Amino acid sequence: MDRFPPASRKRRREPVNVDVKLVEIYEDLANENDEIRLKAAQRLVSRFTPDQNPTNEQIEKTIQRLFRGLCSGRKAARIGFSIALTETLSQVFSSSRDPSTSSLSVSRVIEIWEAQSSPGGAVSGQEERDHHFGRLFGAEAIIKSSVLFQPQVPFEEWTKILTTLFELAKKKPWLREECGWIIFCSLRDIQNHKFDIKYAEAALDSLCENGLTKSPEGVAIWITAKDLFPTMKFPEGEWQHGSPLHVREKATLAKIMKETSESQSEPGKENSKAQNSGVWNPKLHFAWDIVLQKLYAQSPAQNGSSKDKHLKPTQASFTDIWTEVVDNGLFAAASSEERKYWGFLLFTKTVNEAPPHLAGLVLTKNLMRCFINQLAVEDRYLHRIATKALRSIQARVGREPEFIVAAVSGLMGPTGAVNFDQITKTKTVEKMISAATADSLKAIVPLFEHMIAQPGIDDAKSAASARQQLTGHLLSIVKTQTSVVNTAASGELHSSIESVLFLLARFGYFIPDESTTSIKQLLLPEPPIIAQELFRNRMMSCLNTVISGRNSPAAIPYAVVRKIHDKDAQGDWGKFVIEMSEDIKESVSSAFKTLKKLTHKEKRAEKKEGTSIQALKLLYSMTILQVYNGDADAVSMLDELKLCYSKFLGSKSERDEADEASDALVEILLSFASKQSQLFRRMSEQVFGAFADQVTANGLQSMIDVLEAKDTLAGQEEMFENQEIDSDVEMVDGETSDDDDDDDVEEISQGSSGEDDNDKSEAESENSESEEEDDGELEAFEAKLASALGTHRADKDLDAASSDSEDASMDDDEMEALDDQIAKVFRARSQVHSKKKEKKDARETMLNFKNRVLDLLEIYVKKCHSSILALDLLMPLLQLTRKSKAKQIASRASNVLREYTKHCKGAASIPAIESAEPVWELLKSVHQEATHSAPAAHASSCSQASLLLVKILVAHDKESLSDIVDVYGETRKKQLTSRKCHVQPSFFSDWNNWCVSASKQIKG
Repeated sequence: MDRFPPASRKRRREPVNVDVKLVEIYEDLANENDEIRLKAAQRLVSRFTPDQNPTNEQIEKTIQRLFRGLCSGRKAARIGFSIALTETLSQVFSSSRDPSTSSLSVSRVIEIWEAQSSPGGAVSGQEERDHHFGRLFGAEAIIKSSVLFQPQVPFEEWTKILTTLFELAKKKPWLREECGWIIFCSLRDIQNHKFDIKYAEAALDSLCENGLTKSPEGVAIWITAKDLFPTMKFPEGEWQHGSPLHVREKATLAKIMKETSESQSEPGKENSKAQNSGVWNPKLHFAWDIVLQKLYAQSPAQNGSSKDKHLKPTQASFTDIWTEVVDNGLFAAASSEERKYWGFLLFTKTVNEAPPHLAGLVLTKNLMRCFINQLAVEDRYLHRIATKALRSIQARVGREPEFIVAAVSGLMGPTGAVNFDQITKTKTVEKMISAATADSLKAIVPLFEHMIAQPGIDDAKSAASARQQLTGHLLSIVKTQTSVVNTAASGELHSSIESVLFLLARFGYFIPDESTTSIKQLLLPEPPIIAQELFRNRMMSCLNTVISGRNSPAAIPYAVVRKIHDKDAQGDWGKFVIEMSEDIKESVSSAFKTLKKLTHKEKRAEKKEGTSIQALKLLYSMTILQVYNGDADAVSMLDELKLCYSKFLGSKSERDEADEASDALVEILLSFASKQSQLFRRMSEQVFGAFADQVTANGLQSMIDVLEAKDTLAGQEEMFENQEIDSDVEMVDGETSDDDDDDDVEEISQGSSGEDDNDKSEAESENSESEEEDDGELEAFEAKLASALGTHRADKDLDAASSDSEDASMDDDEMEALDDQIAKVFRARSQVHSKKKEKKDARETMLNFKNRVLDLLEIYVKKCHSSILALDLLMPLLQLTRKSKAKQIASRASNVLREYTKHCKGAASIPAIESAEPVWELLKSVHQEATHSAPAAHASSCSQASLLLVKILVAHDKESLSDIVDVYGETRKKQLTSRKCHVQPSFFSDWNNWCVSASKQIKG
């Protein structure tokens, strides 16, 4: 025998019987795929059905393995093993199984659980955590299996589980919420399965014994037990008034739900102190669900303030709890960012889930202050969660349009900010009110009316800014609702638009006073005159939107002026801001009588006559509105409109009288068109379109005179007869430039896209000329100033310094004389600048006026291209195309002419003439015009005009074709022989093309 044993080698393992399938099941129970875990649990549980007749050893070994698996942090082991354990225990201890077949008891299961979930020995921190989680999940599995509540199971086993859970909750505060959740779920299981109430009583007793009553978990468990077991005997002395939701427990509840340490202890109770969780959880505690659901279940009457004298002050209302716990608790000024984060989570949850009558109550003071601050700056700590909360409001409005009233009231009301959109740099309110329904607007408009009257700001300037924001939102409402009304007629939406305009009219034209009976509140602070101008201009912008593209554009403007007239007579809205003499009042009253007649005629008029009535009704309404705006000329317009009504729609009259009325109508429309206002532009276009076929030669000449006027101050004075130019310029605060898009002011610089380069070069040349003028003015100014001071410019006199030193000091009289001389120099310079600005404004006014006249002429040539009068426009338009220094005006004139010739296609569409002589003269004039040097557009326009006249002459007499050829030949001869002739080759190319196409028809 060898002295030393052979070299060591691994001991051979004893052969054992390994169940490979069971190993696979355990492996699958830890899989992260839900479906795989569930199938594995089903396969394991199927091994312990009565027909499989498992042995006690197999059962105990499997349960031991499952408890051990709960202590594993591998993959999803705890979830899979917990499900398998719950179902296995339910199967093993089911009532259908014969107790004699198994000696395994519930007590033995609990012993295994305790043994497997005890860390034991020196273990790492992670291993200790895993075993604590294993104990927690094991207790949950045992309770869920309901084996503890079977009659044969000793009651002490239930109390043992409770004791272990509460000890774990106190020992490891970061597991307290999970322990409380298990107890909470057990109460529901006890009630659902009708188990003995003593189990619930034991849970409450254990909760109180361990000092966890006044914790979030304790609140949830207590409220749930009260609901599920109303007859159960509750421990006394825990809640002084019997419930955490009692109105007198608000302060205590606030501390508990904030999880502050002082709420967890009471003097004289050692066991009543419980530690905080110690770890901040970014999710809401489950206790909030219980508290909120309890408050949601209250009737609307109960959810008012508990201070209501008609209600018994026992149960706190939703408003009480929200204000105390959330607004004054989580959103207190001294509250941490983490608690405010919980507050936003709670806010989002409530907005999404609460009944409509409660969801609107959550926009409270402290919450809104924090909400606005966090939304305003992107890099703030809670900006993202605040943005998510904001989206929840928008989502709720999208689901339930009626919620918009509560949302707007909260965001812009006393607790929020009138300029919420501006502060937060969002368009939240604008988007919401744009999507408002007719029913919602019935509540929103009065809300805005109240906020305009009393914005809650003492400073007049800030109040004006707030009112500007509010009126901007009202304009958005009108714009959106007008598009809806235009696509689908709706009486309710029509009424909503009217209500907005009535609101603006009330604040724009009336000053409420204490004697005003129908106004519930005065305007605080009272808006100055400039603010009333804002209301009026907003109303005009709204009307501009309303009348465009509508079948009955006069309906709403008429309703507005009638409302103003009625309220002035009744005095319901206060004192009318415009002082009117008796003569003006009589003219307005007469105009309303005419409007009433027009309304009656409209009801029984045919379509064509109805259009004219609508146009005249619109013109009457807008003219009356101008009277209310203080326009002196508008009063005389009313008298002229009366003539138009009597001649166009009154009794039959002579033709010359109708012509007189037509000319008066054109003058009125030109007066409106001259104003830099989109509203009056649209109105004049609509009215002109209705009466275009009644325009006379004098009326056309009035428009041509505007086109031929100079774009200068002299031209303006000549055109407007030295009257003050009026415009609807909307006053916009420099700080709120977002509303610029809503102005009713026409922009002069809007040009055609095809003229950008020309406009740029023209602007550059004008700028260079302006700079040269400025340089000259500056030199002259400096020379005068130097003369007054008796000095020289340094660059003009190199000896200036030395000469200055020789100056003697001046006495007082000389100083006064010098001051007068300097003042004169600066006054002269100021007058120069004022004159320059006046010239610039005059040019812009004339360009705007010509643009508007060209708009009217474009309407005329579309509707009356077959009228012989339209030929009178050819030469003025051609000359304007050539002579105008403003490229935009030249381009517009060319476009109008092109539009005219485009509509004159076919024999039926061209003017029919009685005498050809005037047309021959006009053709020669066009050819003479074509010889001038001008832009390419001018040559094209001359060619189009010439060919139109050729068509008219040929249609009148085919024999005139040879004479037409002679006219073109004469022009060709000038091109070849005269240096002053600058006719373009395209002029003859177009003629040749026409000859080719026309020859087939003429020969045929």
